Amino acid sequence: MKRAINAANLHVGGGVQVAVSFLHELASQPVQAARFAVFASSEVDAELKSLGCDVGRFQRYLAIDMHGLVRGSRALHRELDRFDVVFTVFGPLYRWSPPFRSIVGFAQAWILYPDNESLSALSWQARWRQRAKFWIQKQFFRRADELVGELEHVRDGLVRRLGADPRAIHVVRNSVASLYRQPEAWRPVAMPPDSCDLRLGFVGRNYAHKNTAIFPAVVAALRQRHGIEAKVYVTFNEAEWQACPPEFQASCVNVGPLSVTQCPAFYQAVDAVIFPSLLECASATPLEAMAMGRPLFASDRPFNRDLCDGHARFFDPLAPDSAAAAIAEWFRNGGPDEDELAAARRHALDFSNAAERARKYTAILLQGARQAGHAPTTHIGLHDEQ
Repeated sequence: MKRAINAANLHVGGGVQVAVSFLHELASQPVQAARFAVFASSEVDAELKSLGCDVGRFQRYLAIDMHGLVRGSRALHRELDRFDVVFTVFGPLYRWSPPFRSIVGFAQAWILYPDNESLSALSWQARWRQRAKFWIQKQFFRRADELVGELEHVRDGLVRRLGADPRAIHVVRNSVASLYRQPEAWRPVAMPPDSCDLRLGFVGRNYAHKNTAIFPAVVAALRQRHGIEAKVYVTFNEAEWQACPPEFQASCVNVGPLSVTQCPAFYQAVDAVIFPSLLECASATPLEAMAMGRPLFASDRPFNRDLCDGHARFFDPLAPDSAAAAIAEWFRNGGPDEDELAAARRHALDFSNAAERARKYTAILLQGARQAGHAPTTHIGLHDEQ
């Protein structure tokens, strides 16, 4: 059986981080790695090389890019069609009837929660584009033979929204990459200087559902109500930063996009992490912040409570005063409690681990190969959408 891992469509954010972690772990096991071909985007390829990953251990390794529905699809599909089973780390895989068994990772919370709170921040044109985009993606996710989600609420949502057969859904928890246990692999990050009492860090893109628009109001509330001069250090690309209004730029400092190996140094350089997201499947940011021993202030939403299990301070993400009060209370009372931070670090490192995630992904791929050899392909969209 010929098996392939597809990460050619991952170019930004958590998807790149997960793919890099998985492939790095797999490459550390030469016997296992030799059973799989790998197709990696330029971004995944660059991160693997920065970690010193020996990609020659894979049966075949090719850096190749696919963007969206069409760009790069012909070359990638020609490669993938040679295999019996393909695991796309995060989809969708834009193939209607692939000639192989297709296993696809799912992390698109907008499909699970289409009427989420983020919609209020979008114009009606943007809402229409979002709904059209995710409707198309949903059709392709339904063409997968198996889906892989990161938490139980994702599995439940796939059954509810896609009509997926629960037997065709796997849950493999998100985890902190092994990198966070290897300080020798960390790369420095240049932090722009700024005179403030408190550096709050945010790792992520400036998407509407990330709810970063509350940052100026949080900074203002900390100053006016609690006497704390704070700045939020963000990791936006230049286009995102230039699109921010003046009041946002006055309250925040942009560090720019980070490589996977720079993230630990960024967490070290800030005093705390703020994560006001309204919508996630399972972001790694809360786990990474806790693993780095940083106080975490997170939106009071089920996906964060599932990840943090009480080791974060929660706030109402629609009320900046709530965030400011949570932050001020902790730092007013003598600063972070070291025992509390140590317990949060243990929780993050024990929640799941990169080696176990790689083992589970590999097992799903191998099982999928056995099924491809003994049964006809069926798709997960077995029931009418509910």
